[in-house]
Amino acid sequence: MSLSSKNRFPSTALEVTNLVRVSKTVGIDRHAIEKDVEFLLYQFISQPNQTFSDFDDLWHTLRFSHVHFACVQREFRENYMNAFFSCFLDHFESKIPLVQSAVLFSIYLLYLSQPTVWGKHRIRVTEALYTTLFEFYHQSIMSETSVEAALIFDQLRTWEAFLFVAEEKLDKDVYQTKQEFAKPIQMNHELESLRKLSMVHHPLQLCSESSLADYRRIADEYQLAKQKTFYTPQAALATRQKLKETTRVVEKRPRLLQNVFLTTTLAEDETNTMKHIIQSSQQFLNAKRRKLE
Repeated sequence: MSLSSKNRFPSTALEVTNLVRVSKTVGIDRHAIEKDVEFLLYQFISQPNQTFSDFDDLWHTLRFSHVHFACVQREFRENYMNAFFSCFLDHFESKIPLVQSAVLFSIYLLYLSQPTVWGKHRIRVTEALYTTLFEFYHQSIMSETSVEAALIFDQLRTWEAFLFVAEEKLDKDVYQTKQEFAKPIQMNHELESLRKLSMVHHPLQLCSESSLADYRRIADEYQLAKQKTFYTPQAALATRQKLKETTRVVEKRPRLLQNVFLTTTLAEDETNTMKHIIQSSQQFLNAKRRKLE
């Protein structure tokens, strides 16, 4: 986990305004929380199996529940927990269903693993965010996809784990602080907006199974249509003409002409392109995961 920082004290006003306080004199850089959240999510979506059981195993392997003990003072727990919940929910901006499922798995286990001695802090959601979560739940149930994540959301609803608010993030800065650090606060807001925008337009979205479904169907249909032409008289005639033009060989035997045709690029499997795209996305995930380690 990356909650520990290399520097003991913040070196810029930008870092000061980005601290999540865990005591009167100690704060954690919000970027460290964001990196921990990203690391967990990317570890999960880069795995070969992506069920809730797999996520639960990863959660315990990484000992992610230990993040609770970075803030042990009751008066700072609400702000600290909200920092984690909001960082996870920011990733729901992604249009990749697997990432959205991982977000729901995360907030479920984070909510569930809160030590009872401090009480459970609920998950702050705006009406717009809750509507987005519910639409994902409804669509998943109706289409029978991401069902585990949908059931997780339903369980959180049953527990009344969501707290409806006008603003998702807590604002506990005093007026004097807001005035003194107005510029760095504004810069942090702009950086956060850019981060969310990058989630919406993430390159992995183009490589996800859901996005590739239509392309895969078209590639399969095209490959099937091509295969029907491989052994037609027209294919043999075209191959004979091509051989005559390129090698000056006049071949008339259909079987040999078919064999020659099957070695050309026209006979290549069109679905291989999809495999290359998926392989590239896996390489991207692996590189991203290594960068976060």
